[in-house]
Amino acid sequence: MTRDKMYPERVGNISVFRGCSYSCFYCAFRTSLRRSPCEKCRIFEPHAHLEVLDKTPPKTKPDEFITIGLTGDISFMDLTDFWKVIEYCRKWKDSTFLIQSKKPWYFLQFLEHIAPLRIPDNLILGTTIETNKPTNKYSKAPEPVLRGYAMKLLDCRKEVTIEPITDFDMDIMVKWMKAIAPEICYIGYNSKDKIMLPEPSLEKTQELIEKLQEFTEVRTKLMRKAWWEK
Repeated sequence: MTRDKMYPERVGNISVFRGCSYSCFYCAFRTSLRRSPCEKCRIFEPHAHLEVLDKTPPKTKPDEFITIGLTGDISFMDLTDFWKVIEYCRKWKDSTFLIQSKKPWYFLQFLEHIAPLRIPDNLILGTTIETNKPTNKYSKAPEPVLRGYAMKLLDCRKEVTIEPITDFDMDIMVKWMKAIAPEICYIGYNSKDKIMLPEPSLEKTQELIEKLQEFTEVRTKLMRKAWWEK
């Protein structure tokens, strides 16, 4: 089974939602759908492909997962359609799924509307928190402080990706991660050439990893010196 560079534990992706309007200039997916027969895919317009829910997902081992809607942000999805995604995960209990969004309070909205139903135990909800500082210079996504607060409120299995990592305040980042209590935390540097983000030094990132390892599992991705250290 082919492994990808983004998440080594990922064994597949359910492309039920594609496209995003957050315009992160480091986005790795904006160009990935340009050869799609779907016009909305080619222009990265947020839209659903519910037909993929008719397919049987691969079974996962204890340390593996299948992403859902990786080539987009599912927070643009209609709540009724998202309910179908939840039911899909609930149906295939032999597989573990991961859904990420840069607007994690979308998940809270879902729970408020369909309480007291719970997120199934084989579904992990996650977000990206590159830093604790404002990101509006390179993304239209909700600010990290809002993402962190929403993730803290979620009562389910959780994951956080700190990638592409940008400069941060150590005490605040550690405090946020403790409050969120993710079962997995991925950390990595930007992998796209010629994009100069305000990166922390490698030494600072390694210190963050050591602090997070005291209370959660940390999985490293691309680790290198900051571009300004070279």
